[in-house]
Amino acid sequence: MKIEVERVIEGKSPVEALWPYVANTERTNRAVGMAPVQYRPTSGGAARFIGATNLGGFDVEYDERPAEWEEERYFRIDRRMHAGPVAGIDMRFFFEPRPPGSTVCIRLAFEPRTALLAPILRLRARQSIDQIVQEIERIDHVLARGQRPTLSTHGQVNEAALTAALRGLQGKVNAAVLERLARLLREGDDLEVTRLRPYELADQWGEERRPVLEAMLEGVKAGLFELRWELICPSCRVAVETIPTLQQLRDHGSCQLCELDFGLDTDEALEVSFSPAKAVRNFAPGPFCIAGPALVPHVVSQALLPPGGAATLPGPRVPGRYRVFVRGGARGQLLVEEGAPAEATADVSALPERLALAPGGRLQLRNPWDERHAKIERTAWAHQAVTARDLSTLAAFRRLFSSELLRPGASLRVARVALFFSDLTGSTQLYSTVGDAAAFRLVQDHFDLIFRLVEGHHGALVKTIGDAVMAAFADELDAVAASMAILAAFEGFRREHPNGARTHVKLGVFAGPCYVVTANGILDYFGQTVNIAARLQGQAESGELVISGELADEALARGLVAKGAVRGRQEVRLKGVDGGVPIVRLVSA
Repeated sequence: MKIEVERVIEGKSPVEALWPYVANTERTNRAVGMAPVQYRPTSGGAARFIGATNLGGFDVEYDERPAEWEEERYFRIDRRMHAGPVAGIDMRFFFEPRPPGSTVCIRLAFEPRTALLAPILRLRARQSIDQIVQEIERIDHVLARGQRPTLSTHGQVNEAALTAALRGLQGKVNAAVLERLARLLREGDDLEVTRLRPYELADQWGEERRPVLEAMLEGVKAGLFELRWELICPSCRVAVETIPTLQQLRDHGSCQLCELDFGLDTDEALEVSFSPAKAVRNFAPGPFCIAGPALVPHVVSQALLPPGGAATLPGPRVPGRYRVFVRGGARGQLLVEEGAPAEATADVSALPERLALAPGGRLQLRNPWDERHAKIERTAWAHQAVTARDLSTLAAFRRLFSSELLRPGASLRVARVALFFSDLTGSTQLYSTVGDAAAFRLVQDHFDLIFRLVEGHHGALVKTIGDAVMAAFADELDAVAASMAILAAFEGFRREHPNGARTHVKLGVFAGPCYVVTANGILDYFGQTVNIAARLQGQAESGELVISGELADEALARGLVAKGAVRGRQEVRLKGVDGGVPIVRLVSA
């Protein structure tokens, strides 16, 4: 016997506004008062997890099968129960544009194990679906007023601990950012504060990203937040493991949902997030559901492939480059463009390297294996993650978390970082001509100047080597701007400082991929990018900055470097680098 209940909502908001909220099953389950779910891994068939929770007063276990959906069109949650009053629950949501609003249709179907329970279960089903309808209608009304919907679930705030932490941060961080963070901790719903991402918050608030990140890092030391490192699956982009320190970082991660092992060889593989300190605020951490489409917003469509059968994935409606991924790791590039076939077929055991499909087309996938899910996903990342590169180039992180190191022998690859090297010319002779004390003072004063300008241009000191400096920048143009500022400031330093005229600086900057490692008790960098940056500095004459020709052209085009600052261009050979390297010599204009 199957019992079905259906409700239709005529909303005032368009589908694209409702979808992120309605498709967020974690959010919906919190809103309607459902219990948290405990998950444990499983294998065999489509389900990768078994969920255990309380449903309508009954303790139940079920296979958490991957949801099926087409973005902004429909989604389906299908659960096979291990025991309890029902054998299965099948819930579907359908979205239709109805300008200027939309229609949402909800269908709930379930199978009672005995006919005697059918009347009670039908009543419970109607009550459950009515709660969901009320929540969707509430979301629709809030959106129609131009506001952002929030949940009513709100943990307790320890006002004394919060006030003490905020007081300790006053004068250390941006006041406007601190006020926003305080309001979030006091008024944000449980889902909002469960996982705080600094760049995402900054974008929502219209604030600069760096002050928000710096404020939250300071907040960790002040007892306001807890920091955690998350290993992110490159396919589902969900945190598959959370660790409190870098010391516990392994060489690879593993995603149970995608059945995928991955190395930490991209910036996106490791992300930093925050949560309120337990002494400041408590909250229900969940999870309440891990199957909804909103958990993976980069996935356009997802379907279950039956064992030894086939299923059709709706293709993206927007032209572009996408990826087809099948649980277990099979993948291929999907090019969506006008003029391509409206339908395409492929076998998932031998996915072509490239597939082509017209916008809104259909992709049929044949599956010779056991039941598993397949998806079409966008390849571009939203770049709202705070990565290891961001923190390793942030002076505040290196100052506040100097003990946050990788375990010995471990390394973390970053796709691109700009490295700066400086050298103080004439310093060795200075010690013999003016004495140790005067020479030492000049070296330290020159360090102060460089450190101030490096940090002022969003860079971070890595280390000093004698009278040389190594620094890192997330953006190579910031590194160039800092270097030109140092050259300009050093002209005044040489005039005003005792014995300053006897010295000068020479600088080098280069950007590229490299590895973050622990060396001599600090986070350091290793690789060819480091070698090239150091050797470009070695090419510089006194009072010069040497950078690659490509970087110089970009800096000139952006107006960061005046044409009069170019002393010369040439091609040089660097030790360990094949072929010639075009360089540009820059001086203070």
